Amino acid sequence: MSGRRTVFVNARFLSEPITGVQRCGRELLREFDAMLEEGEVDRGRFGFTLLTPEPPLGFSCRHLQLHVAGPWRSHLWEQMALPRRAPGFLLSLKNTAPAFRRGGGLLIHDLQVYGCPDTHGRTFQRLYRFITPRAARRAAALFAPSQFTAGEIERFLAIPAAAVTVTSEGHEHALREGADPAILARHRIPAGAYLLAVSSLNPNKNFAAVLRALRLLDTRDVAFVIAGGANPQVFARSDPTALPAGAIHVGRVSDAELRALYENALAFVFPSFYEGFGLPPLEAMALGCPVVCSNSSSLPEVGGDAVLYCDPADDADIARQVRRLIDEPRLRGELAERGRRRAAGFRWRDAARRIWQRIEPLL
Repeated sequence: MSGRRTVFVNARFLSEPITGVQRCGRELLREFDAMLEEGEVDRGRFGFTLLTPEPPLGFSCRHLQLHVAGPWRSHLWEQMALPRRAPGFLLSLKNTAPAFRRGGGLLIHDLQVYGCPDTHGRTFQRLYRFITPRAARRAAALFAPSQFTAGEIERFLAIPAAAVTVTSEGHEHALREGADPAILARHRIPAGAYLLAVSSLNPNKNFAAVLRALRLLDTRDVAFVIAGGANPQVFARSDPTALPAGAIHVGRVSDAELRALYENALAFVFPSFYEGFGLPPLEAMALGCPVVCSNSSSLPEVGGDAVLYCDPADDADIARQVRRLIDEPRLRGELAERGRRRAAGFRWRDAARRIWQRIEPLL
């Protein structure tokens, strides 16, 4: 075993509430674990050690070693403690890494602090604008979930997009848990008569435009449901108490509750201005929920011909696309079927393989 090589993973996301970025990291780790189990990665030659400053929230694995290694937390831990805890190749899966360490791998999900800066607080902006460029330029392997984000890396960080490995993401997690429809009764949500949005209450997600579009439609029989948390420390204007009348904010939900929300919605609406990938529309497609989403950033890479597109800056256009889904049940059925087919092509194993194929020669 003396020649066994270890991949150290910056896994501080395991102790954080799950949003899209944390979901991606967790699913990639699940796949690395399965690849070791199934022999796709040779356990005799390679191992993974997960490093995190705090105990993980609800995560377990068979073949990945986990070390809770303080002191400190968050970015301070990442910049000061982590480099000493990871003497070999370090893989970071959540936008940041030790800023002055050379080598390793870094997955950059988006560059929203550059492309859509007004949606972040100043402290968050300054922190990420300091760490991410330095970590990216020192990485031996750089990853992005979409061609769009690879282009943003070139645009803002002056690293050629051709040097970035595009991983994509996967849909399987959306099918893992059975649906828990009790959430509908608990929040008095009318099955089949609501529009759904899923994300943190980031102004970039543009939820207010959906409410304005509904007013243009004058569709009083259609509710608007938002699932997800808010972090005012990160998102400058996030305020869950400021949602207009007509919106039902159910907060963070379990995977089973989320599946029920997708499967019982009239449609999923995602008029976001900026996305590095767009996991919620993919989840909706995987569960047969028709999607209206923005024609911007990475979203056409995810939706293909299986969604209706809208201009996120045009309330009337959002209203037009939603009206089509309300009025045309046949179109809803067609999009549901197309969405399932398209989502099936996005697999977490493929994303993990792309990462592994890039980093294995560096070990």
